[in-house]
Amino acid sequence: MTELSRRSGVSKASTFRLAEQLVGHGLLVKTPRGYQLGWWLYEMGQLVPGPSRLRTVARPTLVDLRAATKALVVHLAIPHGDDVVYLDRIGGRREIAILAAVGTSVPADQTVSGRVLQAYWMRDDDPAVPDDLRTELAMIRDRRWASEHGLVVPGAKTLAVPVHSPARSHVIAVISATVAVGRSDDLSTLSALWGASAEISRALQRTPVR
Repeated sequence: MTELSRRSGVSKASTFRLAEQLVGHGLLVKTPRGYQLGWWLYEMGQLVPGPSRLRTVARPTLVDLRAATKALVVHLAIPHGDDVVYLDRIGGRREIAILAAVGTSVPADQTVSGRVLQAYWMRDDDPAVPDDLRTELAMIRDRRWASEHGLVVPGAKTLAVPVHSPARSHVIAVISATVAVGRSDDLSTLSALWGASAEISRALQRTPVR
């Protein structure tokens, strides 16, 4: 309760009253250690049509992608303002330490998935974009992939490609595969990523995301 009051700037008495009301609506749950988010928030999140549908459509392809590439983990990410939100991750128990949590927002410039999204969403004539970044983003668009080696997770590298809308009019998401940095089969991994991206686009054409 003290932490909620401090971070919200609301008095403890008002915080307590509001928290109890949220508990009554199922938005918070009271535990011996304090308050935590309630189940109803999760249920509401599943009602957001675009992201939840995209995740449902893409998941079988992501499972196949991880098996085909023998990746440590694969991710599905979408843009949200200046951030990247990870909708899904496929990995094993041993990889839990290197995985971004589903639903987590991360600044786009801190991830390789974000770089891909910036390449397709950022305006080339934006004066706020430095010349070196503009050059990097143009290169990503030309080759249709981006990568990072050991910057986020020591000993691992990540390759990422865009997922286009069914009409290929714009990029709606990014899929990525994280593998051991010593592997030398980047072309095979990229080929699998591009194939998975195309499959997700075809699946969206059959069951559009609204």
